[in-house]
Amino acid sequence: MDLVDQYDKFYGETELIAENLVDLKMNGWPKDRTEAIIFSVKSGESVLDVGSGNGNLLYQLRSKFTHLIGLEYSPKRMQQAELNLAGHNFTGALGSAERMNAFDSNSIDCIVSADTIEHIPDVYLACQEFFRVLRPGGSIIINTPNIAFVKKRALLLFGRFPSTSQKNEGLGSDILFDGGHLHYFTFRSLSLLLVKSGFQIDSRIGYGKFGRIHNIYPQLLSGGAQVVAHKPVV
Repeated sequence: MDLVDQYDKFYGETELIAENLVDLKMNGWPKDRTEAIIFSVKSGESVLDVGSGNGNLLYQLRSKFTHLIGLEYSPKRMQQAELNLAGHNFTGALGSAERMNAFDSNSIDCIVSADTIEHIPDVYLACQEFFRVLRPGGSIIINTPNIAFVKKRALLLFGRFPSTSQKNEGLGSDILFDGGHLHYFTFRSLSLLLVKSGFQIDSRIGYGKFGRIHNIYPQLLSGGAQVVAHKPVV
């Protein structure tokens, strides 16, 4: 079974029907990865969601952007997004973030990606592609589990692997180890990765169910790490 088939199996084999996506009602500081991106995003012509899944994040951004674009590795998840975003100006592209041949250079106003970069085998090449397709002055908002979160530190202290997706030290699924997570990031390492690719960092935020408390010292108190950056105008 190749990786595409593994992801399709991981997400289930039920019949595809349009899901009833609803607008998130944010109340104060963001509580999860989707709210964190909505909190940080500005408006523009086009937005590309890398790892668009069922299209929920793009649905939440439909009033801020004219053109919704999704890049997804799993054909089944792409089919679900197409059903969910029917009637909206949505374009889906199947493929990996390392080779985004479907997109012209300097063509996207904003790139968003929620808990996806940890799944990408070659993060260097992926970030180079993000930089290529983003227009000068455009923004990129990425979040990912924070391996330096205090709960993860405690697990490691007691000799347990601090998995970020699956229970039982990443062995919660027989299909994908730790939900397919290949890399583990801190706020600093995610920032350094983007800077290495040419981006300039604008902000870093922590988020979670206790709201702004997670942002007091996000490196320790936030389960997720979000970095907002932009492509410089030369």
